[in-house]
Amino acid sequence: MKKLILSSILASTSFAASADFVFQQRIAPIQTVENTVGGSIVQCSFGFHSLYLRDDKTLWGVGYNAKGQLGLGHTTDQLNWVQIADNVDSAGCSINATYIIKSGQLWSTGSNYYGQLGLGDTLDKSSFQNTGLTDVKSIEGGYVANHIIKNNGSVWAAGHNSHGQLGLGHTTNQSVYKATNINNVKKISAGYMSTRYLKNDGTLWSVGYNVHGQLGVNNIANQFNLVNVAISNVADIASGNYHSLVVKNDGSVWSTGKNSKGQLGLGDTIDKLSFQNTGLSGVTSVYATSHSSYAVKGGEIWSTGHNTYGQLGLNDNNDRSTFQNASVPSVDLLTGYNHFISKKQKGVFSAVGHNNYGTLGLGDNTNRSAFTEVTTLP
Repeated sequence: MKKLILSSILASTSFAASADFVFQQRIAPIQTVENTVGGSIVQCSFGFHSLYLRDDKTLWGVGYNAKGQLGLGHTTDQLNWVQIADNVDSAGCSINATYIIKSGQLWSTGSNYYGQLGLGDTLDKSSFQNTGLTDVKSIEGGYVANHIIKNNGSVWAAGHNSHGQLGLGHTTNQSVYKATNINNVKKISAGYMSTRYLKNDGTLWSVGYNVHGQLGVNNIANQFNLVNVAISNVADIASGNYHSLVVKNDGSVWSTGKNSKGQLGLGDTIDKLSFQNTGLSGVTSVYATSHSSYAVKGGEIWSTGHNTYGQLGLNDNNDRSTFQNASVPSVDLLTGYNHFISKKQKGVFSAVGHNNYGTLGLGDNTNRSAFTEVTTLP
């Protein structure tokens, strides 16, 4: 199956320096790509580079490359799509890093300050290296960490762990992948130093940073051990920097955490400590950027929250505090730090938002405030 991965990766070498940059930069507008190769979009938050996985298993990249995250053997940004790997089954990213699965084996490249590449050191890499991890099914990049699910449902993680966000029961950074104390996991969603796990039984578990109530455990205490969240029948999850979204099996959307931009979709800007019903129904999936939220309802995108870059797709730059219909058809959606990409149908993609490093893959570095057709894909 064709997969389109568009991922943005942030530029920072130190954690403290990158944090401030991240808080201001995570979201951007979209373009549309008409491409007969088709493909599907893989969620990959945090950053300013984009990845496209063709049906022939070649992986292509564009955008920011200062940490070698495109795996080209150098650190020069790319304004035009370039092939970066082959025989790739799946891919994902964390800030300034890229991860790929080849025949069940995990490979990584890019920023490695906290050991997030899982190679046993903290040295950046500019070409893909084999982590030695096998039987890998899926990837979920965190802020400066990475999480994977193996085919047996077990979860492994590496990288930054100051708030226990790797789910290992301690706060020591990891430069090699370690197994967490959770299994039977269907999906992982990582925010800024926090992680959520959706199990196959519909239960939600959280761990890590919680100052804004983003873990949904009815307090603002950081959680250094996995906590079962008081919400059930969960079908999908998404994480912004400091907020969380879930879709329940009945199609209702619930949210918790930081709400200064209206990203919870509750009609106000007050933080919440536990999941609240947004009133939006009939939703099949949810997505989030740093301070914005998205839902796919009736095959169209609905959005709320921060909108400085026009990232809500509503043709203006005004924030919203309730979900609005962007009237953009979508069968799949990618959210990056300050942009998102919508797949309307096979081979047809559109994107909008921040493009300083060529992240949108349009052959230039001009930001977009309206959905633009992406016609430059290989």
